Amino acid sequence: MGNYEQHFNWTGVQIHHFYIYFVIAGIIASYLTYKSESKYKLEGLLLSFYFLTGNINDLLTIKIPGFSFFEIQPLRLIYLLLLFFIVRKTWLSKEKLASPATRKTPLFIIPLVLYIILLTISIGVNIEDVGMGDALKTVLESFAFVIILFGLKLMADQPTYDLIGKSIVIGAIFNSIVAIIQFAYDPYFLRIGDERLAFGDVLRSNGLFTAEYYNSYFLIIAIVWVLTTIKKNIWKTGLVILFSIGVITSFMRMSWIILALVLVTYLIFINKVALEKLLFAGLTGLAIVLSLSIFYYQDIMNSSLVKERLADSVGGRKGYYTMVLDNIDKKPWLGFGGLKNEVYYVNLLRITQDRDRATAKTGSLHSGYFSSLFEYGIPAAVCFALFVILSAYYYSRSFHTNLYFVIPFLASIIFMIGNLTNTFLFLSYLSVLYAVHIGMGMGIHKIEESRVFTSKTEHLK
Repeated sequence: MGNYEQHFNWTGVQIHHFYIYFVIAGIIASYLTYKSESKYKLEGLLLSFYFLTGNINDLLTIKIPGFSFFEIQPLRLIYLLLLFFIVRKTWLSKEKLASPATRKTPLFIIPLVLYIILLTISIGVNIEDVGMGDALKTVLESFAFVIILFGLKLMADQPTYDLIGKSIVIGAIFNSIVAIIQFAYDPYFLRIGDERLAFGDVLRSNGLFTAEYYNSYFLIIAIVWVLTTIKKNIWKTGLVILFSIGVITSFMRMSWIILALVLVTYLIFINKVALEKLLFAGLTGLAIVLSLSIFYYQDIMNSSLVKERLADSVGGRKGYYTMVLDNIDKKPWLGFGGLKNEVYYVNLLRITQDRDRATAKTGSLHSGYFSSLFEYGIPAAVCFALFVILSAYYYSRSFHTNLYFVIPFLASIIFMIGNLTNTFLFLSYLSVLYAVHIGMGMGIHKIEESRVFTSKTEHLK
């Protein structure tokens, strides 16, 4: 835990602030777990703490002397605990599980399994470029994603899922407050990781995360929980406004688009709000934004937010995507196994003139779909896209039976759209959120199937 300097590129870090927050989060997680009726207290406690602390919990990583590859990380503790849970539930439990013949497996699991198989083969074929350490890490992360997904499914425990949802909402409250403080008062308050400019000398807010996009996507998922589970309109409205302000302070363009899509989707297709009311609210908000922008026109036009969008140079995302399409024919079926290879190095050095980017020490291809295409080949990219699309489709069909399915559905939509301009493969923070939510969705299906079966059995008696 002492090696925290890697997370900060500035001096004067108030490291004790982080540990004070960890203590507060630990107390809240313990209280929520104690008050919940969860059957899985230990798993619930760790998941609660994880979502209350964003990914500043990276500071709690403990390095094992002499083992550079192995570290004790909060997330690794979670998926190891879930692995033991899966073993306990499937092999050591007296509880009878449904037989494979009667068990309903969602269609999106098939492309997920195929993607992991193709990924593993690709890495094996390209092991000389990838290196044993990175190869093992990538394969283990892919299996960890599946462990998280199936661990949450096997729980099939509504109180545990409610505990996770409450932790996400409370974590989002703290995160939004931190984001607002970072934007309006002290940009380095509880800041970890990136320090990217929004406009002028104002930094984008990271909240309790290492990057602004993790901050904004976490808040959007928290908004989904608020819209779906909180009944009192005054609380619902207040929290949505607070979290939306947190999203805005991230100055992450795609997150603004996703926030708008999520709100419109919920209000029109789920809550059935009249279109004219929604249009009036939207126009009012647009008028306020345009009025405020008049006072900050020069700062906005000179901001990185605008300049990055207006720039149509080869150094932008277009250059990365073109590079992938121009080179995938060299290894179309299994890709290059990763980003550490001569093709990536030569092209990224030409595009960015940055050696760290070219050697894959920093940065990515800024798209999960293009990354899977370049790294693991065309079949793997198709499987990845099908997995994401089919998961959204699977939950979109369940609204009429249980409103809870709105949460994994919109989490799938966020992951699907987020991967258009950022790379979220497996154990990035958004991928963990995605795995948890689609796993919970499968668990809710399992609960409903159990209720139907019990009802039929009692009817026969």
